[in-house]
Amino acid sequence: MGLMQESFSKEEKILLLASVLHDIGKFYQRIGDKNTRAKIEKEYGTLIKSEGAYGPRHQEWGAYFCEKNVGISEVISAVRNHHDPINIIDLIVAIADKISAYEREDIDEDEGKAKQLISIFSNIELDGIGAEKLHYKEIGPIYKYQKPTDEILNERECEKRYSELWKEFEENFKKINCYDDIAELNKLLYLLEEYTSNIPSAFYYSRPDISLWGHLKSTAAVAFCIFREEKERRKLDSIHDKLKRKIIPSKGEGKYFCLVKGDISGIQDFVYDTKMDGATKALRGRSFYISYIMDLIAKYILRTEKLPLTNLLFSGGGHFYLLMPVSFMGKVGEYQKFIDEVFFEAHKGRLSVSLGAVEADVNDLICNFPEKMDEASREVQHKKNNKFYELVKNKSIFKIKEEPGKNVCPHCGRYYDDECHFCISFEELGEDLIKKRCLYEKHVVPEKLSMNKCFDVFKCFGVEVEFLDIPKKGFCYDLKKERHEKFDFDSFTYYLKVPTYMKLDEKSGKIISFDEISKSAKGIKTWGILRGDVDNLGRIFREGLEDNRTISRVLTLSSELSVFFGKYLEDVIKEEYEYCYAIYAGGDDFFFVGPWDKMPYLAFEIRRLFKEYTGNNPVLNISMAFDISPDEKFPLYKVAVEAGEHLDEAKAYEREGMRKNCFSFCGCNIGWEEADKFIKLKELIVSALNSKVPRSLINIIYKAVKDSKISERRNEIFKVWKLVYYISRLKKRGTENVKDYIEEIQDLLLDKGNRLYKFSYVSTRWAELETRKAGEGN
Repeated sequence: MGLMQESFSKEEKILLLASVLHDIGKFYQRIGDKNTRAKIEKEYGTLIKSEGAYGPRHQEWGAYFCEKNVGISEVISAVRNHHDPINIIDLIVAIADKISAYEREDIDEDEGKAKQLISIFSNIELDGIGAEKLHYKEIGPIYKYQKPTDEILNERECEKRYSELWKEFEENFKKINCYDDIAELNKLLYLLEEYTSNIPSAFYYSRPDISLWGHLKSTAAVAFCIFREEKERRKLDSIHDKLKRKIIPSKGEGKYFCLVKGDISGIQDFVYDTKMDGATKALRGRSFYISYIMDLIAKYILRTEKLPLTNLLFSGGGHFYLLMPVSFMGKVGEYQKFIDEVFFEAHKGRLSVSLGAVEADVNDLICNFPEKMDEASREVQHKKNNKFYELVKNKSIFKIKEEPGKNVCPHCGRYYDDECHFCISFEELGEDLIKKRCLYEKHVVPEKLSMNKCFDVFKCFGVEVEFLDIPKKGFCYDLKKERHEKFDFDSFTYYLKVPTYMKLDEKSGKIISFDEISKSAKGIKTWGILRGDVDNLGRIFREGLEDNRTISRVLTLSSELSVFFGKYLEDVIKEEYEYCYAIYAGGDDFFFVGPWDKMPYLAFEIRRLFKEYTGNNPVLNISMAFDISPDEKFPLYKVAVEAGEHLDEAKAYEREGMRKNCFSFCGCNIGWEEADKFIKLKELIVSALNSKVPRSLINIIYKAVKDSKISERRNEIFKVWKLVYYISRLKKRGTENVKDYIEEIQDLLLDKGNRLYKFSYVSTRWAELETRKAGEGN
């Protein structure tokens, strides 16, 4: 998260605190502390009895916590009364709470019933297919991430873990000094995200698959929109009454919202079209720039509109979603014009950001949120088809000054004398990200500037960036914080949720080059790339949650995907694949570069981790494409384009009633269910060659592949005896160990019906390239 705007009114500050803390009592009461319960009963006993309850409910636990730690009477009142509102703030929080959590029955949790958060992936179903068993999140902060498990903790262990988590949360909460300070309010939001993302918002008589953070965040986002758009108590009372009686307001009622999508175009040309000298730094800088600038634009809009960052619903994968008051519909054009002016000046039309906005009502947030996301996406696509429309209309797009005698940069289209400083600035950005400890943000007045470096683009959206070795007071991202590393809220720094890792040379401290990546490979000395994304993601959001498609559940699903494809994936991979790094990983897709021989195994590992992360739900799959560069100096852009085309082909791969869920190995589509035999054959061939089996084995297999294709073309039976004959000759010349290898290879090469195994050539080619010695030909 970034900094909030500095001009909240007193009412808005109360609204923010009340909405993000309204259900904090659900967390608190799960610790099972009898002494605290007794104190709450004593303090709120009269109110509890007057409302017909048998003991302290979460609203009393929450009010007691706020009384001890917040001390603002209006906030305490709103937290205590959000089920039976007294004033307008209470009422707005109550409505937002019910919209966010509409699908669950609002019955309070009893002590001793503390349960774990069900992974949202356990609820995904398509075409009647879904998870075989439920998987649960571990009770703990984000930094202690552990894979979901199908084992259910007993009540005593649940209570113990909630108690430990609460103790850490409360200790850090007490370090928040002043709720009038923007940075301190920002700490509060981050603190809640850190400690409430892996626990359920509710579970008693409800399915606990929405995180408490997802519920708190969406409640605050909805509350602010209502607060801005509706002050008439009678209308709000009517909506609240319906929601309390489990009646969904009809279409058009409560049209307080505007869903905004921002999307960036031209990523592939921008990121991959770079010179190969210094490419590793430039790629890191350019890929970071894409994620970071989208985050800055979203936060720039929120700061300008004086809205909290809870209204940034999602940011990642080159796009973002904002929940705005419906009156924002009339302002979208102004923001689009400013963004167009900045991006055209900076990128000369090669990179653009489009905004799409649609109105939404209470009914949409409860019943049709994925459809609203699709509607916003269609608006974005319309804008993409009319890029820079305002600039064209005003003819300002044609006012580019030519500068005779100067060079034109082939990568960004700028004029320059000795070198293109704008492109070089991405190398500087990449080097800072890799080598420095912190990224420090300072807010400045947004204004259009001369674009000499990429850092000037950040200033246009109100942020000045500085890289530091030691964090200083203010807002810092920690670039080196590892998984399982506890946050120190005294010297507060945030995770940067985008990849920043790249190997440094141990002696020189310099960033490794593509040459060095290539030299680390087995066999041929070159690099490869791996691209991939989640299959059927649109359908998963539209249909996978069936009728439970509320804003909070959709946000939880988006958030869980972002966690996997963000820093988590990079942190896991770099432990075993030190020369592999993510050019891009976020949203639901990724792009890795590394030694060519490591990339197929990296693909298998990512797939394994994803299946583990999603509880092996058969609906949730990834398709990937791996391609090899012809040599270490070959342009990355060309390999990236080819891999993109192969990824599209992988997603169209059909076999035995299946589609997608596929791995493209240099253009050969292999279903993940077919991969075990494919890998085994390759590894047997490598082992055989390393055990002195003559390399003529490779030519024997290639000849069999050629004969098989000829037989197929002529509609003849494949002459399997030729393959058996030549392999048997190899066996006679080898040791017992060699004979075992050759017999096993022969068994794998021959399918039922004496047909040649369909991936024989690709497995053999892989083995050949991995075992090739320097100086051997193609």
